Amino acid sequence: MPTFLSSTKRCTALAADTASAYPTQARETAQGRRWVIVASLFLFMLINFADKAVLGLVAIPLMHDMQLTHSQFGLVGSAFFLLFSISGIAVGLIADRVNMKWLLAALALIWAVAQLPLAWPTSFAVLLLCRVLLGAGEGPASPLALHVVYTWFDDHERNLPTAIVQQGATAGVIIAGPLLTYISQRWHWHATFLTLGAVGIVWTVLWLCLGKTGNRQHNPSPAFVAAAAGPRAASLRFRRMLSDRTVIGVMLQCFVGYAVIAIGFTWVPAYFRLGLGFGATQAGWLFALQVAAQIPLGIALAMASHRMLKRGVPSKVARGKLISAACVVSGLAYCSLLLGAPPFLKVALMGLASALAIQTFTFGPMLVAEVAPAARRGALLAITNSIVTTAGLIGPVAMGKLLGAAGDVRGYEIGFAVTGTLLLIVGTAGFALIDPQRSKRRMEGAAG
Repeated sequence: MPTFLSSTKRCTALAADTASAYPTQARETAQGRRWVIVASLFLFMLINFADKAVLGLVAIPLMHDMQLTHSQFGLVGSAFFLLFSISGIAVGLIADRVNMKWLLAALALIWAVAQLPLAWPTSFAVLLLCRVLLGAGEGPASPLALHVVYTWFDDHERNLPTAIVQQGATAGVIIAGPLLTYISQRWHWHATFLTLGAVGIVWTVLWLCLGKTGNRQHNPSPAFVAAAAGPRAASLRFRRMLSDRTVIGVMLQCFVGYAVIAIGFTWVPAYFRLGLGFGATQAGWLFALQVAAQIPLGIALAMASHRMLKRGVPSKVARGKLISAACVVSGLAYCSLLLGAPPFLKVALMGLASALAIQTFTFGPMLVAEVAPAARRGALLAITNSIVTTAGLIGPVAMGKLLGAAGDVRGYEIGFAVTGTLLLIVGTAGFALIDPQRSKRRMEGAAG
């Protein structure tokens, strides 16, 4: 009996030592795992935006081979967004109830399936259907990727991982510009779609091996906890949050920011060729270099915001006013294209303008996540993203109409100037509307 008791004590002591060591090991493993997730989602967004960019990169040979007019090609560009917002809302509503690993894998597989029919000669109807399907698969992608990131990082840690994942979009365009242009010229524009389909399948397999959500949650206040118990809590939260001034300010800025993205993917490469007179290869590289400006500028803004937050600067300033100022500067750069600058200067101005405008999709989700309770964060991110991306339905078609009425060069620059004016308006509005601390106080009061 004494021997048994002695052995029991030794086992108990060993278990206690193991238990005390395990949390440290678990934390170290989680620290490494969460950056693997960030890297995987960086690649996810890279493929996402390469898929978007390909249409603009092959615009000239595609329009020639399929005998498409400017209006028809603008319709193809907008077709991508037909189900983009609807699928974003539909998937967003179930995002908090399903396994995110399988959900993101399913989205990536849809992207691959939508690209493969265009790897061979096809009809205008099939081209439209494939872009509609691709848009349906990509609608929820960005907010759900960020939702997964936010399950691994607390609010004060999110600036850098958010910037990294969002820069995957920029990297996708940078790589797509010269690489897909080379593939199109070396083989055929059909080969670009085959390449992207294969890459989508490879990422799906990779994510199924590595993907996982974390356990970081925004700590809700007692008012949110109390509201969650009520039968009308979910409808109250969504109704209250979508009408909140901060959320409205974010959506206004992201709406115009997404118009910049949609017009850029559909028309900017063609503008460089037909409007500014650059050759196909040169236009592809200039498009990539223009987009490349988004990486250092985006990381610099994210780090500046992070430092301000660490010094105790409220996010109203560190996030809200910073992105509002970026919208204003972007608008001024776009409007200056009407001044008749040399071609390379116009490319530089467009690079600055688009690099600043796209930062709305780095700061906007962080501001929404800061306000949202964790139980509805994924859904709210997807719903707000779906609302703002309806700009993709309008932008490419509107630019096509301008080109048909005003001609290539003047039509492009009028369209960019209109976009710049809208950026000036929403940037100025953001200074008055965006205040996440105020929004949290008011929503907690409403929830209580």
